[in-house]
Formats: sequence, C-alpha cells, structure tokens
Amino acid sequence: MNKWSKIGIVGGAVLILVVLLYYFGFRETEDDYITDSWVMTYDPDDKGPYGTFMMKELLDTTGMFGNFLELDEALEETLEDNVDINDIYFFVGRTNYLAYSTVRFLLNFIKAGNTALIATEKFPDHLLDTLFADASSVYVDEVNDSTQYFKFLHADLLSKRYQFDFIFNNELSLREWYYFEKDNLIPAIGDTLIQLGANTADKVNFLKVKIGSGQLFLHSSPYSFTNISMMKRDGFQYAENVLRHMPPGRVQWDRYSLDYHSSENKKDSGGGEVRESMLQFIMNNPPLLWAFLILLIGAVLYALFKGKRMQEVVPATESKENMSLQYINSLSSLYLQEKKHNKLVKLKEKTFLNFIADHYYIHSNKPDARFINKLAIKSHIPKENIEAIFRAFDELEHAAVVSDQELIELHQKIENFYKNCR
Repeated sequence: MNKWSKIGIVGGAVLILVVLLYYFGFRETEDDYITDSWVMTYDPDDKGPYGTFMMKELLDTTGMFGNFLELDEALEETLEDNVDINDIYFFVGRTNYLAYSTVRFLLNFIKAGNTALIATEKFPDHLLDTLFADASSVYVDEVNDSTQYFKFLHADLLSKRYQFDFIFNNELSLREWYYFEKDNLIPAIGDTLIQLGANTADKVNFLKVKIGSGQLFLHSSPYSFTNISMMKRDGFQYAENVLRHMPPGRVQWDRYSLDYHSSENKKDSGGGEVRESMLQFIMNNPPLLWAFLILLIGAVLYALFKGKRMQEVVPATESKENMSLQYINSLSSLYLQEKKHNKLVKLKEKTFLNFIADHYYIHSNKPDARFINKLAIKSHIPKENIEAIFRAFDELEHAAVVSDQELIELHQKIENFYKNCR
C-alpha cells in the first residue's frame, strides 16, 4: 500500500466519522422522545416507562370523565370551577410542589363541591398540616423492597391482590415505597377520613378525606399509575378501581407542578442526575465529544501506520534437552554388563534419593527414621516398604558379592515405589 492510498483511507474514515457525528450527535431531532429513557417524568404525554400516557388514555376512555384539561400554569390562573359539573383536580408525580397560597386555593376548590386526587410520594407540608392533627407523624412509614402487593379495603374488592414490581433499566430493583401511618390518621378538619387501600401488610396508601361538599383522595404510590405499571394486567385493573372510587366529572391534570421532574432540572426518581448511557453523556458535552473524535482518529492513524512490526521476528531458541536420565541409563547398562553390581546399587540409591528430593523436597544422604516417616506421609507408601528399600541398599552396598537375583528384587521394590507413590 503506497502513501497516497493510506492518506485516502484515513481521509475517508475521518469524513465518514464526521458525517455520523453530525447526524447522530450534533443535529437536533424533531422528536425528543427517547424510547429507552428511564427518567421519572410522570408526564401524561410521555409514552416512556415512567410517563403517565396510559393513565391519561384510561381517563379518556372510561366514560366517567368528560373533557380533559391540562394545566400548564399556576392553579390560581388555570384551575376551572364549573358549578354545573364536578371538576376534578388530578395530579400524579413524585413530588407535589404547591405553595401555601395554592394549597388554600385548592382546598377552597374542593369545599365548593369538587374532587381532587393527588398521587405522590411527597405531599406539600402545608396540605398535611391542614388535613391532619399531627402532620409530622402521618406520613413516615416506608418499605424498602422491589415488589409490593396492593389491595382495596372495599368489601367488593377486598379479595383481589395487585402485584407491583419496580423495574429500572429492564431489571427488578429496590426502591422506597411510602405509606401513611394509619394509627396517626387523625383529621384536623371535619371528622370524615376513610382508608381505601393498603398493601398486604395493611400499610395504608390510599385515603379519602371529606372537605366541605367535596372530597380529596390521597395516594402515596404514584408509580402505580406509570406506563410500566399499567402495561401489566394488575396495574391496569388497579388504576381502573382507583378511578371507580371517584365521582364522574371533568379532569384537570396538573402538569405545572411536575417541574421537579422536567428535562430542564435533570432529576430522576432518586433526586440525582438523569442516568444516561456513556455515549449520550459524551454527545451532550462538546469537549468530551471532540476528545472522543480525536481519540478515534488517532486510533485509525495508529492502526494504519504503526500496525505492522517495526523489527524482524526473533526466532525461537530451542530449549536445552536434559541429558541426565540418558547418562544414568547408559552408566547403569555399563555397570550391569561388567557385573559391577555394587556400583550399580550405589547409583540406584543416588537416583532414588534424587527422585525423592525433586518430588517431595526431602533431602538426606543418610536416611534416618524421621526421613522415612516424612517420606511415607508424603508419598502414601507404607513405611515398611520404604524401610525395606533402604535396608536392601545398605545390605547390598556392603555385601562382598551381589547376585543378579538380589539386584532384580531391589529393582522391583524401587519400581513398586515409583508406580504407587503420589
């Protein structure tokens, strides 16, 4: 490959990379919806896992509720009260941010004969202070778990249990489930407070409070009304039965108080930063994006110009062959041919001791009882057999004449050791 071919390949690769980054990284798309977004928006227009689009569709199709209004500004400016119908203030979100004056406005709206449902994990302090005698001890019960089973306390619905699994990034995950402390539910206004729902451990999560001519429904598990919950049969049926507790009317969905969960605030269900993939994070930060681009270009250049070897291959050297065993075999044959049995016995003893030293790390020129005991333990050969070998060595080395039969018997004892040792 010549110089100009390499330059052409590098230029083409860089051009393709820039085009891909332009179309997938820099250019803004008309549709901001991300199918794999796991941000808890609770937005009625969000079809993602934690949006409430399915809840909005359920409200539109039940036939119990009339026109559907969305409130995008403060309640004092947008919440309508038509004396001829039951207007319903509707809120689903992780936190409800109603100012003190707005809470008073909403309570007057309910007293006039309207309805409100607030499903949230964090109710406004002003609202709890107004509704309950001891607000600080009403909403403190929570459970850390991945699955909860809800039920209704109405006699017609009591037998059914609804399973809710908290799913994040397509995996079952732990989360905090919030409940009312039922022993402390003492109303501060009026005397009508009804417990409508709980989990299977009888921790209350659904209440109705009578306020003037209207009624306020409180639910502490907004996750129950998200798309990912309502996609399952239990979740959809549960949402339907929650709505059946409410009188028919015109729903006015409060989106204005969802600013804590908006894309501008970059908050997720835990109050931290939005969880993005690594590539999304890089694409949203221009300095990191350019660093990533330079890194890719550098990698391509290195692969082209430095990818081949810079020096000749060093040939592998042949390992030296151990000739010790061949030398011993040759020497043994020589002693055997010349009938020098005593020297052959000494050579066998030396070879046997070398074998023990190499395999069991036991060294001794004159084996004693301690040496034999240790060898018996490590080799799993009976102590008597080892003693017989060394006894034969000792007797034959000091014998005036060593017969062929004695030499064969010694050889058999040693071979028996080699075959059975561990």
